[in-house]
Order: sequence, then C-alpha cells, then structure tokens
Amino acid sequence: MSVTVNAGSLDKRITLQQRVSGKDARGQESTSWENLATLPTVWARAEPLRGREYFAAGQVQSEVTVRFTIRYRADVEPTMRVLWRSQPYEIVSVIDTRAEGVQLELMCMSGVRDAR
Repeated sequence: MSVTVNAGSLDKRITLQQRVSGKDARGQESTSWENLATLPTVWARAEPLRGREYFAAGQVQSEVTVRFTIRYRADVEPTMRVLWRSQPYEIVSVIDTRAEGVQLELMCMSGVRDAR
C-alpha cells in the first residue's frame, strides 16, 4: 500500500545545511555551514515537542526539540542541520517513518549545542 504525504501539512519552509571544512584567510582549518547543493529549501511540518531552561555555567541556558517532517530525500544525514526562522537546529536523527521512502522525520535540537 502506497502512502503519500499530505502536502497541505507541509506548510513551513526550512533550509538543509551541511558542514564544510576549509581554510580561512590565514590558512587555518575552519568549519562553516553551506546550503545543501540540491534543493536546500524544502517544505516541512514543524512540531515543537519540548523546551526547557536551566542554569549552567553561571547563566540561563535553553534548548528546544522540534520534529520536522519532510518528503523523503536520500541525501539527508544526521551530520546536517536545519535552518528554520533563521534559527539553526542540529539534526539528531533521521527517521524513514514507514520504511517506504515516502517521508522523513528529522528530530532536531537547538539551544545549548547551538547546531555547531
């Protein structure tokens, strides 16, 4: 049985980014984020699942967990990140929910780890 993604529920625009390594102007190793080469901006459903604030290292810290659902893409990996509303979210896991290559759930976090 083939299952399709309800396009109406994918109402948020996100950008997929991958980490790239290179050298800066001084020849030092540097890491930056670049948009994925093929269709970096995709439609998604965003579901904030949990948020918390806590006191650490002498200041208030916060983190947010969001589940993004997108159409299936073979090029998405947990080493990437999602940009949503100019906020980076580290991809913690990529789940092919029905194991049919129809949709992916990206479990993401922002905050303390700051998607770096």
